[in-house]
Amino acid sequence: MVDVTVDRRSVAGVYVHLPFCDRICPYCDFAVVEFKQRRVRRYLAALALDIERASLPAQKIRSFFLGGGTPSAVEPSDVAELLAALFKKFEVAPDSIECTLEANPSRADRGRLRAYREAGVNRLSVGVQSFDERELHRLGRDHGARDARKYLAAARRAGYDNLNLDLIAGAPGQTLESFHRTLREARACEPDHVSVYALTIEPQTPYAAWHARDPSAFPDDDAVAELLELAHVELSRAGFRHYEISNFALPARECVHNLGYWRQADCVAFGMSSSGYDDGTRYRNHREFEAYCAALERGASPRAVSERLGAAARMGEAAMLALRMTDGIIDADFRRRFGIDAAAAFRAARQKFAAAGLLDVDKIGARLTDRGRLMANTVCAEFLTPELEIAATP
Repeated sequence: MVDVTVDRRSVAGVYVHLPFCDRICPYCDFAVVEFKQRRVRRYLAALALDIERASLPAQKIRSFFLGGGTPSAVEPSDVAELLAALFKKFEVAPDSIECTLEANPSRADRGRLRAYREAGVNRLSVGVQSFDERELHRLGRDHGARDARKYLAAARRAGYDNLNLDLIAGAPGQTLESFHRTLREARACEPDHVSVYALTIEPQTPYAAWHARDPSAFPDDDAVAELLELAHVELSRAGFRHYEISNFALPARECVHNLGYWRQADCVAFGMSSSGYDDGTRYRNHREFEAYCAALERGASPRAVSERLGAAARMGEAAMLALRMTDGIIDADFRRRFGIDAAAAFRAARQKFAAAGLLDVDKIGARLTDRGRLMANTVCAEFLTPELEIAATP
């Protein structure tokens, strides 16, 4: 039996789900609801109960992340009240941690942006998705390219020095040329961080029905791979480090919160559908608005699923997450955290993908090659089941 000890040098994050959207995008499969004021009031009251009853993690809190949905649709005064409760609960001071708010660039309201900043938000993640007007229309977005540029400029004037742009690769009708223009526009906005996500056709969404009717309307897998490689080349050339499969950052601007996920740090989760991690236990709250709010209102737990991961599952997940990052699996880190020889535990997968040119392996560990990064799902899947019997170290 391999002893899995908790790495107490890890830090923890706090995720809060704010599910409200003025418009639900046709490709979205997140837990979202249409913005209605009575829903907001009920949900924020439930969140307050969730936070009040939560247990404090042993680790130091390093990040808050307000995701959605469209958190920027919530009034600054409500965000301020929410953050005040979090700062008090976790005994951290504003600006002592990274505090991210996801935002839609449909309204460049400098006063609103300044109010979020004064409430404690110090990092904005802006859902630009594209700077091509036709692509934005097909994506169902309620903003244009000019709106995005104005929003980012207003955010800088409001005091934000840590801005992320979200972009989509694989939008309907997107070409290498149109995506190249979007990347140039993104660089011109001078963000600190850029996330580039390959579009996924999620079941039961309007895009799934469209794709079933006319798959030719969407770039195929090879075309999307070209788009992602273009992002790597262009953003790397502009000084961004491709530190995770979908994420690029200027020096010292990596997302602290997401690094916690990829390093398997604990995460406290609040809100419907949010997932947390507590010393090897993975849990998820009720996905449905009514179920989440009603549970808290009657004094019950909002958790829908809770699973204690065994040793093999924890190590396999740690390997999969590590491979998402440029540094990859660091053997010394696995030995310290889990007491195993990672080279032995994952020998078969390492040999297979190194021979295929998808993995670089050396005395330090293993990491995806440029080509391997484009086939990450295939590679990572084979690291989920380590061979523990031959991997234990004295």
